[in-house]
Amino acid sequence: MEDNIKQIFKNVLENQIPMAKYAGVKVLDIDKGYIKLLFPYREEFIGDPRSKRLHGGYLATALDSAGGAAAMTYMTSYEDDVATIDIRIDYLRPGKARDIIAEGKVISQRRRSIVSEMVCYHPDDRDKSIAIGRGVFSIKRKEDEC
Repeated sequence: MEDNIKQIFKNVLENQIPMAKYAGVKVLDIDKGYIKLLFPYREEFIGDPRSKRLHGGYLATALDSAGGAAAMTYMTSYEDDVATIDIRIDYLRPGKARDIIAEGKVISQRRRSIVSEMVCYHPDDRDKSIAIGRGVFSIKRKEDEC
């Protein structure tokens, strides 16, 4: 993937998607069919104030964002649309009150749908996944409307 295209994706993901902007998402790495995102810790993302564990919905948001962003790397126009059709999440261990990384990787790409695998973990502990997922994303291409 060309550097100027990577910069466009980075700008869209960090500054133009309201949910990602609110979460403070930062793109760490991007390539065709792959993305690595940093989700900075904020106290608002705690689900259990007694144990200081991250909310499951926040982890789901991170995984969905990573899978969808990986799917977006297959867009052929700025006007193409990518949307989640289905997502499956397995929560493996509690997320601590720290930053998380979410990675998405496309494992199947068709004309109108893309399947991504996702993983979420703390930056200092890549081998201990907090949650994993698989998502199916629709891709509606501008050229299909003609």
